[in-house]
Amino acid sequence: MKFIIAALLLTLCVSLAGWRWANNKVTAANRTIAQMQVALAASAVTISELQASGQRNERAQVVLRQQVTAAGQLASRRNQTITRLLNENEALRRWYRSALPDDVIRLHTRPEFTNPVDYLRWLSESQQLPDTGEPPENQR
Repeated sequence: MKFIIAALLLTLCVSLAGWRWANNKVTAANRTIAQMQVALAASAVTISELQASGQRNERAQVVLRQQVTAAGQLASRRNQTITRLLNENEALRRWYRSALPDDVIRLHTRPEFTNPVDYLRWLSESQQLPDTGEPPENQR
């Protein structure tokens, strides 16, 4: 009888240990599942944000393409207008073909710069335009 009670007690202890071990495994699995659910939810939020950003970018690209097309059409119309005016007006044609004055050419020339510091130094040391004493037209 003692042997049966001891065997039952031993079986109960083994069963309890097995149940505890299985319970720990289930608890660990539940924790892992919860962590994965949190990560999955964060991934879903990130995916939806990226999709919204992609849609905004696509709409912006469409707008930019339209603006480029409009700018190209405007440039084409301006070129056509300039060509038409040059063909119609001999004085304008002579002016358009003439060379720029030396002062204007001087304003458009500058040395090559290897870094921004050289450019800033050149700007601060360069000659300023002569003051004619007259205010600019927009300040009159």
